[in-house]
Amino acid sequence: MRIRKIRLTVISPINYYFIQGGRIERPSSFIGDIALKYSLMHQLGIGNFFDISSFKPNYEELVSYNFWFTVGVPISFDYGDFSQTPVFMKPMIRNTMQGIDVTGSNTHPNIKVGSIRYTNYYMQEFMKPGNVFSAYLIDDGQIEMPNTLRVGTGKVGLLKLEEMPYDKLNAFINLYTVKNILKKNEIAQKLSLFEYGYTEHIALPYYIMGPISDYNIIKEIYG
Repeated sequence: MRIRKIRLTVISPINYYFIQGGRIERPSSFIGDIALKYSLMHQLGIGNFFDISSFKPNYEELVSYNFWFTVGVPISFDYGDFSQTPVFMKPMIRNTMQGIDVTGSNTHPNIKVGSIRYTNYYMQEFMKPGNVFSAYLIDDGQIEMPNTLRVGTGKVGLLKLEEMPYDKLNAFINLYTVKNILKKNEIAQKLSLFEYGYTEHIALPYYIMGPISDYNIIKEIYG
């Protein structure tokens, strides 16, 4: 098993819908492990999960590919500072979550944007370029790390990837991935009993906990 530490630098604005407050949409303070794996699969051209669809993905398909990311956390987490959050851009005004289509010209059978005949204005905040995260890429030694990854809603955001040297493991894992995707219930139960410097349940498929510095635990999870 190979464990590489990856520096993730935001080089174009990133947005994905997490926090809703009134009519404002903004991302969370993390780049999810599930999102990173889908993005790398997209980059490598493997799997068949990229067609436009209104259906949520079946995360169990991720088990077929033997590489995993830990959760991408702000680089300050490396130094034990869990108070820092990403810098966001000023909110921008968007119209209709699926794009305005007053003529009904878009009649995609799955998302049926052509049926939307009204204007629905809302505000959207993007993660600002220059934000830096870190994560670990765990694989069998066969995955070539790309220079960039497309992430976020519509894959319009861009991350620059660079391998980082490290002396000590400082990983943040997603308990949902361990229990519901990898199906390692005993490990998940054991992990839930540990005390961590940071935990947060930010959404249904993301229960973040860490840091974990024990290589054996990481190997037990992803091996």
